[in-house]
Amino acid sequence: MNLLLAVLLAGTLTSGAKDVTLKNGSTARVEAGELQVPESRRRPTERRITIPYYRLRSTAQKPASPIFLLAGGPGSSWLDQFESDENHREVEYYRTIADVVLFDQRGAGHSRPSMTCPQTAQLPVDQPLDPAMLRDAMRPLLMACRDHWQSEGVDLAAYNTIENAADVNDLRIALGYDKISLIGGSYGSHLALQFMRQFPKAVDRVVIYGVEGPDHTWDNPAGMRATLERIAAEAEASSELSPHIPREGLLKTLERVVSRLEVSPQSVTIDTTRVVVDANVVRRMARRDAGRRNKPNAWPEMILALDHGDYSALAKGRLDNRKVGLADPMHYSMDCASAISERRRQRYRDDPATSLLGDINFEYESLCDAWPTEDLGDAFRRDVKSNIPTLIVHGTFDMSTPIENAREVAASLRNAQLVEVVGGTHGALYNLFERWPPMHEMLAAFLSGKNVRFPRTIVDPREVKFRALEATWNR
Repeated sequence: MNLLLAVLLAGTLTSGAKDVTLKNGSTARVEAGELQVPESRRRPTERRITIPYYRLRSTAQKPASPIFLLAGGPGSSWLDQFESDENHREVEYYRTIADVVLFDQRGAGHSRPSMTCPQTAQLPVDQPLDPAMLRDAMRPLLMACRDHWQSEGVDLAAYNTIENAADVNDLRIALGYDKISLIGGSYGSHLALQFMRQFPKAVDRVVIYGVEGPDHTWDNPAGMRATLERIAAEAEASSELSPHIPREGLLKTLERVVSRLEVSPQSVTIDTTRVVVDANVVRRMARRDAGRRNKPNAWPEMILALDHGDYSALAKGRLDNRKVGLADPMHYSMDCASAISERRRQRYRDDPATSLLGDINFEYESLCDAWPTEDLGDAFRRDVKSNIPTLIVHGTFDMSTPIENAREVAASLRNAQLVEVVGGTHGALYNLFERWPPMHEMLAAFLSGKNVRFPRTIVDPREVKFRALEATWNR
């Protein structure tokens, strides 16, 4: 198909110059436009989705393939992110390499229809946190949100990653590009991998981080526990904390707390409100603040406080979070459609790590059957096999997507490099941008088509400063 015909088929494109006001008060000039795409290519109707985008032309003399930035979430807005200092600097850096295109994906941000689920409910806090109670509170909210958008004529099942990838391709064609490079983290990596499979000839280079592979939409209990073990090991090795940590270590201590509360839930009075702290409360809080390098004491101190019988922080957390709400519709449409394979689902259900972490896939198990989705099937969830040059950057302290995900994805990509950032977080690529100076030059060379060999392992240079304990129960 020639490019002119492809442009005509891709959809209606409008564009013009725009000054975007940044959060620091300055302005940035962009080409701002909108692309109309079919709501569903599988079930064609006259309904269209509006995809808004910004394009910033490259300042390079010989620009590389255009860079398309894929937001995470699903449901995040790159157009909103662009207004922050950090993200604006990132885009300006990429402009020195190639044209940069950022856009809001279908159903997200400023796309139209722009959908939310504002429904909320309040849970009682004077009872144990029974998963069935949480499920019974959330399902009516979800069904009310579903019914509202269906009454507006929205085909919720059309908001899936295969359609999303087709939108990206339509935008590529409409903007007149032959090949593009993709950069995406979290759900953005999930979308990038599907684009590589769906439109391999349209891809030059790929950079992904915080990796969510095709069969990784549900959380991995074993990977989550392994991440906590890595974080615990750093805390246990610190001279400030090690004298206060029981011999068996932080995770075994946490397991002991869970076992104790299984038998005997505790009540804490916050102001005049009685709050019950039981094993399920601890399981839901077990990951809170783990691996935060700007707040390294928070997670180990929480465990040590619980071990000493101080439940006040968890009680306050439960009280502050007694109102439950929903994610935006894209979370349910995209994630429930991607789902996971039955083999992996069974493995996760049987994983011993759930005794500590609880059902970390509670929302998928409890809600997806009530949301209209088109199961994308096992072909979608198979490993992506590709020769496209791909850089994977992943942190060993990533609590959203464990590094085990990235290792699995890298194994099937024949031309991939995996950089493991020791101590890096879900935004490991940005950890290196900020604190590892060689990254700027090496990434620019990679995106420009050069053969670059990245280190297999980089230790996050940020110094972690643990503090001595000041808690009253430690005195």
